[in-house]
Amino acid sequence: MKQVDDKRTGDLLDGFKRPVGRPRTGKARTPAERKRDSRARLLESGEAFLTVRLPVEVIDGVRKFREFKDLTNDQIIERLLRQQLLRKR
Repeated sequence: MKQVDDKRTGDLLDGFKRPVGRPRTGKARTPAERKRDSRARLLESGEAFLTVRLPVEVIDGVRKFREFKDLTNDQIIERLLRQQLLRKR
């Protein structure tokens, strides 16, 4: 606290206090909105998500195959689906 007759010292308590953190932009989105936009971008690029539940031994086999062939899980599953389900009969 400063004295009443002190004209040179700034008052530390009565000034404008800046908030802590990054300034707000006003464009904040919820996680659901961000995920919706992400899925929309994937669909525009011709891709989509597929979530499956598999037995542990199948996942271990995919993991070993992935290390052996140096492929990603996406590439392995896509190759299997194209060879087995989407082939011409």
